[in-house]
Amino acid sequence: MSDEEARQSGGSSQAGAVTVSDVQELMRRKEEIEAQIKANYDVLESQKGIGMNEPLVDCEGYPRSDVDLYQVRTARHNIICWSAVVLT
Repeated sequence: MSDEEARQSGGSSQAGAVTVSDVQELMRRKEEIEAQIKANYDVLESQKGIGMNEPLVDCEGYPRSDVDLYQVRTARHNIICWSAVVLT
């Protein structure tokens, strides 16, 4: 990286150095996020096997009474948010 590129990126040419502890910390964080995602999928499975795409209303358009809608929507939201963190 040239000095000009380093100034434009806001760091020095040494700023890109990654240590083993940095990688270990990132791996630990990734495992935590994956555990959160799995826990939320488990919540969905515990609600009569509802996944990410099953409807939360019955055939007449009323909210389903056989599942905890708040818990399902919260789990879906958390999965989406945590998945976005993993992908970025």
